[in-house]
Amino acid sequence: MVNTMTLTWEATREFAVMAEYSTYGSVVVLQVNNPPVNSFSYHVRQGLVDGLEKAQRDPAIRSIVIMGKGRTFPAGADVREFGTASAGMMPDLLSVLAAVDTSPKPVVSAIHGTALGGGFELALASHYRLAVPSARVGLPEVHLGILPGAGGTQRLPRVVGVKTAIQMITTGQHIKAQQALSLGLVDKIVQGDLLKEAVSFARSIEGRPVEDRRISQKTVPDAEKVGEVVDAARKTIIRRARGAIAPMTCVQAIQASVLPFDVGMQRERELMAFLMTSWQAPAQQYAFFSEREVRRWSHPRDKRVNFKTAKPRVIKSVGVVGAGTMGVGITISLLQAGLKVVLLEVNKKQLDRGITTIQKTLSQKSASQRMSLLTTTMDYSALSDVDMVIEAVFESMRLKKEVFKKLDSITKPQAILASNTSGLDIDKIAAVTKRPDKVVGTHFFAPANIMRLLENILGKHTSAETIATAMQLGTTIGKVGVLVGNCPGFVGNRMLGPYVTEAVFLLEEGADPQDVDKAIEEFGFAMGPFRMGDLSGLDIGWRGRIEKGLTTEQGPPPATPPLYRRGNRYCPLADMLCMQGRLGQKTGAGWYRYEPGSRAALPDPVVQQMIREYRQEHGFKKRTISSQEIVERCLYPLINEGFHILDEGIAARSMDIDVTYLFGYGWPRHTGGPMYYAEKVVGLEKILRSLESYQAQYPDHHYLQPSPLLRDMVAKGTSLAALGTDSKL
Repeated sequence: MVNTMTLTWEATREFAVMAEYSTYGSVVVLQVNNPPVNSFSYHVRQGLVDGLEKAQRDPAIRSIVIMGKGRTFPAGADVREFGTASAGMMPDLLSVLAAVDTSPKPVVSAIHGTALGGGFELALASHYRLAVPSARVGLPEVHLGILPGAGGTQRLPRVVGVKTAIQMITTGQHIKAQQALSLGLVDKIVQGDLLKEAVSFARSIEGRPVEDRRISQKTVPDAEKVGEVVDAARKTIIRRARGAIAPMTCVQAIQASVLPFDVGMQRERELMAFLMTSWQAPAQQYAFFSEREVRRWSHPRDKRVNFKTAKPRVIKSVGVVGAGTMGVGITISLLQAGLKVVLLEVNKKQLDRGITTIQKTLSQKSASQRMSLLTTTMDYSALSDVDMVIEAVFESMRLKKEVFKKLDSITKPQAILASNTSGLDIDKIAAVTKRPDKVVGTHFFAPANIMRLLENILGKHTSAETIATAMQLGTTIGKVGVLVGNCPGFVGNRMLGPYVTEAVFLLEEGADPQDVDKAIEEFGFAMGPFRMGDLSGLDIGWRGRIEKGLTTEQGPPPATPPLYRRGNRYCPLADMLCMQGRLGQKTGAGWYRYEPGSRAALPDPVVQQMIREYRQEHGFKKRTISSQEIVERCLYPLINEGFHILDEGIAARSMDIDVTYLFGYGWPRHTGGPMYYAEKVVGLEKILRSLESYQAQYPDHHYLQPSPLLRDMVAKGTSLAALGTDSKL
């Protein structure tokens, strides 16, 4: 008879507060209590083992339930223990799972929230699995540069087969409870009170033999096809991994699942050790921690601007000015977060196109609800009562100043005014308003509803409250916000300048666009600089160069030598393409040509001929350029600019730069980011010596001149981590 579900505590403290032991008649419930995500710290592991052992000794106990207390089932290993003594303390997770697997009394995992990594491996080691409808499960270790090392690569294929296991593990995807049920990973989806349902279910299976419920004793359903499945998956995985070694190592471990369980587990341990001792695992774990750490933003020059003390304003409604690509993407992000949006566009045709795009992009399930939050207008007065405005008009200082003058006169005095500029001076924009303290840069990345980076720019008058609000808004709409200082191009685009410029110089010397792109893509980028330029639109950079006075719509200023602008080397090849109307994918031609309806970049003989004629006209001799030189000449100047940015205080920490490039520019995650890569993978001294060597060969490439900070760090042997926030920001 059910004891009215009254909890009977039995020496909870004996087993550590992080794994609470309680009884419900014949059922023991072990509740992991290690907030916020119930990760498997040493105390949790010890508590579970002790609890399982106590349950086995008690003849009155006939079944065991494991669940999480608070917001989630255990969500994986405690990443804070990585590299510490606690990580190696026994019992390890393998010991916990062995105790679960071999338990003579049935063990039920009751899942709510997310069962990820070690948490899902615990569930797979259990004899039965229940889940609430909102639960999600998965093995995301590949994103940390490792594999599921507690039997995940061996148990999962025994349930879903090799093909599905490869898909789940190499992508690290989370799947919903209903899909998990259909795959056989969950035995039952339960409604209502999970604890009550789990205890009731555990009672119902008491006395049943557990041997046939042990996944470790099952065989892989498609074992005879493992070679065929792996061969079919290999090419796709290698292409998607772009140099990351963890995905294919996961496949090797999954292959071993067709062997006896103990043999497969030994192979999993060997491959896990290989990954843990590689340089990629620490790089990906650094990226993982950095994504979270950038939320703890600060500004050493102004001690008020600190995430601990600055309080954000409550934002319930946001105005967006401009219904172009960026404005529409920003609007979608805001609507998906449940915010009220007033979208202003003075061009009726553009506004109608924007509305259509928003409706198509929002999921059908939520479209009507989200669209009810949207108001569209062609009248600035409709913005009079919003809490914040994000301007997303064309990248022109003149136009942005006009917009901000209007916004300043129309919006309520406490409203925050933000500019989605990719590199214009925030202080000049703020200067046309009577509220410069409430003006901030919010640089979204295209497509704004998909790209996660939000580069927030602090002007000299921007208040702590305004920055806190912009950073909080980023979190609300699912972005990774990074706080940076104000300078041309800020952090991301400023560093991109030397990268793109040097890529074009390589064309002068003998490389073709596809040669440069291939080398950069083999390094790990999704696309090289020329494919990226075509995707973004070559006219964006061209307009920027026109605004800076480097060129005109008709070509270089006649009074300036064609290869120099303002004393620096300058190559006009990109301008020449734009003058011919070759603006990239949107016009069907840029550095490459594109067939109608296709995004495939095809080498274009017209461009190759243009480059050849340019070389001949200016006396360049074609030579063979290695992939290594291409990578070094494109990426090392970019990294060098990062050191300038740290030295000038535009970024407070190297991790701010790394996160900017990981989430905004597709820098390969398995290398940690440009600054991490420079220090931990290449080495700062090699970066310095390579820059010095290239500087000697190309003395007029000013950005090859090594940063004083880089020189100083090499001389003193200091690390980027030691810089902390002690920059001049």
